Amino acid sequence: LEPFEEVAQSLAVQADVARERARMSRYQPLQAPQRTQRGQIQGNEAHEDSDEDVMRALTPCEVLEKRCPKGCANMAWRCCCKYGIPLVMSIGAFYLALSRNYNCSPGALENLEPGYHGELFPDHVILKERRSAWGFQFTTLVDVYDASDQRHVGYFYDMNFLFWFRFGFSDASDHIWFEAKVPWFLGAQNLSDWYWRAFVYGSQHLHLQRCDDGLSGRHAAIYNIDENTHLRPWWCKTHCMKILDVAPHSENQDFTVTPLAEVNFNYTLEWYYGGFETRQAWNMLVTDPKSDTLIAKAHQSFALQNSAYPGLGQTYLARWHVDMLSDNHLPNWVVVFLAVLDDVDESEDQQEAGDDDE
Repeated sequence: LEPFEEVAQSLAVQADVARERARMSRYQPLQAPQRTQRGQIQGNEAHEDSDEDVMRALTPCEVLEKRCPKGCANMAWRCCCKYGIPLVMSIGAFYLALSRNYNCSPGALENLEPGYHGELFPDHVILKERRSAWGFQFTTLVDVYDASDQRHVGYFYDMNFLFWFRFGFSDASDHIWFEAKVPWFLGAQNLSDWYWRAFVYGSQHLHLQRCDDGLSGRHAAIYNIDENTHLRPWWCKTHCMKILDVAPHSENQDFTVTPLAEVNFNYTLEWYYGGFETRQAWNMLVTDPKSDTLIAKAHQSFALQNSAYPGLGQTYLARWHVDMLSDNHLPNWVVVFLAVLDDVDESEDQQEAGDDDE
């Protein structure tokens, strides 16, 4: 009987080993089928197609349908949100930038008379920043009102999309009267000057021109607006007190044009929410650099706008009061533009700060 007992024990051990292997195989992933040079399938599932092969043969939507009946609908919705909406927004911004690019022309204003005796603005104006409560809009918008009767004169806009940069004024009937553009090479005369303007200081340099320039009987001119960085520290990038020089444009780069006006920006702190939060309110003084005569002044304040989304708090909206104090120096439309320029610069600083936080 001893030989039979040894055989029985050996069979029992083999059975235990087989059961253990079967149990362990449940927790081991299937090996991907491989094809030999003769085209034969090798692997754990050589005799039939594995689940991995079936999934590879299906389209992404079929895979989602196999795993989840609503997979395709969910994927289409995600693709629409991720790619479709930004694409539509980009097309809209492109169309707006392209239309703005060709709407500033003398032909579009030939039969129109500029308001306020050619000045486009009265001597006292109120500027009100307009921002969507939903938190989305293509451009910075600032409405212009006559301070004497609160009449809506028009609005300023800025457009910075790809290689289009437009910053100008449109009247209440959507006629564009003047625009500012960044000059080529930032108006620098050499590479070193361009480097300091673009990367060290990040200073402002613009060409401001009326759209009706060239029409008979119109006293329109081109002005250069250049930030004077001699008094500003190089490390100050945002929220800096600054000085702008306004001079008539000259095609002769070797000829130094004397500025018609010097524009000084500085700020004071205003308190909100019962003194728990402060805000920088800017002041603008426009003076004659030769006689120090005060040409115009402006002061910024803020209004609070509720968000359309519950619980997101309030948004600060800039308000400017601009007063012309002296004639025969700068046109009113140039002075008002200088005040709005600060609002656009402030919006860009806030956007850059938000990107840095992210």
